[in-house]
Amino acid sequence: MKKFVLYILIIFLSCINSANAAIKVSPSYIELNGNTTKKDYITGAFTVTGGKDETVRFKIYPVFFKYDTKGRFVELEDKGQLNSLMGKIKFYPTEFTCANGESQKIRFTITNLKTLPSGESKVMLFLEDTHTREIVLKRANGTIGGSIAIKTRVGVPIFLDKGNYVKKASFDTLQIKNNNGTYECDYKLSSGGNSKIRYNGIGYLTQNNKLLKQFQVNGNAVYGGSYLEQIQPIILDKEILLDDNSEYKVKFVLTYKDENNREKILKKEVKFKPSELGKNKI
Repeated sequence: MKKFVLYILIIFLSCINSANAAIKVSPSYIELNGNTTKKDYITGAFTVTGGKDETVRFKIYPVFFKYDTKGRFVELEDKGQLNSLMGKIKFYPTEFTCANGESQKIRFTITNLKTLPSGESKVMLFLEDTHTREIVLKRANGTIGGSIAIKTRVGVPIFLDKGNYVKKASFDTLQIKNNNGTYECDYKLSSGGNSKIRYNGIGYLTQNNKLLKQFQVNGNAVYGGSYLEQIQPIILDKEILLDDNSEYKVKFVLTYKDENNREKILKKEVKFKPSELGKNKI
């Protein structure tokens, strides 16, 4: 009988629910400024709270990682990368149990700050459920065809800025598409500094300067020296019907904070006709 191992991976979520477990992590990610301490180390903490009627035991371990251009987590082999906090982070406890809604504080220390380069360094602390749940797979004829071992782990990313770090973004492209009747905004942001930027924003759909729809642009992070491509759907109200041959405009106004905590604004707009979607790109 074949057995497959399936990891349920949750990152950047403050509240997680799976079929047999619930866990809340606060904060869901941690950002530190190494320039705020004169010591060669810096400390931090986060809190883990288990489900009200459950007992879950977790083990903790660090992983080096990156995000790809779609914002997806990619685990990397530890090869002593200069911007890795692997080997520099110590945490306690390394294993713990959450029972009946109890909370556990995880404390950590990052050492040897002087050896880190200017810019952003990072590590992911994973909390992995030590109990493996197994699901039996059945074939169409009713016989057992294998099983899946399910392990749940929660990732808490930790970022550390140090030295001369720069947070600088550019709004590269914005394109409108019709995906099976849903209007989607494909856009690309770049981060030209050596530390990530975190953005949020608002989108506006207008015709002849009349606002038809205002919508939230889902925020994300763009990592230093990289770019991010995202898709933002525009959910139209039922009473809003776009005419194929009329011209409309979509405008994005995004904000982020630079290395001096000053708010920066990125804007881009594109005009389109529904009958010509796929031709408009700036």
